[in-house]
Amino acid sequence: MDKKWAVSYLYLFYLFLATLPQLTNLPGFNLGLPILVLVALYLVHSYVTLHWRSIRFLMTAFVIGFLFEVIGVHTGFPFGRYYYTGGLGMEVLGVPVIIPLLWATLAYFSYLPSHNAVISSWLMVLVDLTVDPLFSRFDWHWLSPGQYFGVPITNFVSWFVISMIIYLLWKPERKTIYGIGDYDIRASGFVYGLILDLALQDYFSGLVYPALISTTVSTVTFLVLHELHTALRNPKSVSKHENN
Repeated sequence: MDKKWAVSYLYLFYLFLATLPQLTNLPGFNLGLPILVLVALYLVHSYVTLHWRSIRFLMTAFVIGFLFEVIGVHTGFPFGRYYYTGGLGMEVLGVPVIIPLLWATLAYFSYLPSHNAVISSWLMVLVDLTVDPLFSRFDWHWLSPGQYFGVPITNFVSWFVISMIIYLLWKPERKTIYGIGDYDIRASGFVYGLILDLALQDYFSGLVYPALISTTVSTVTFLVLHELHTALRNPKSVSKHENN
């Protein structure tokens, strides 16, 4: 395992420690530091991986995420009506600066397992499925509680669509939608571990059902993704097995 992934998996361990009730309020784990460390990890990781293209990805995801967030907090479209509480730091037009950075961060890591816009957008939804029921208690509030533990279903649909826009604007190629040849098990394990850490945070906060749902759906998703890649990589062996 190369250094960038070794550091990434160390971050997962750090985030795991930060979710533990005994540690979550201690210096080094509190005040939103795990989020800032994740963003810093993304910036370094993406530059090492994409080089100058990382700047284009950052700009694309940041601008698209910011524009939709501004529209969202002022009109309720497309996510549903909500507002930020001020706990996430400096805001521009009602949107914390950290939010579009998180759009870029999560979109980047979600893209690496498959390099497929549809699959990556689904992984983005899985992340939001895990974080929104908890973080909407503190960092933002829905004006009208939604169907999924207080979160509107339109929010998840919007996450999928906006993620697709980010990927297709950054890499407008046919294989971005249809290809799955660049499967990366290290990236897959990282995103899966990230979701599990976040689900654990839900569990410790009393959101048992969202934690169980996120864990179950993400586990099935990554198992299917791995099997799909295996089948596409070895079509002859699959065909031979079916004939037998």
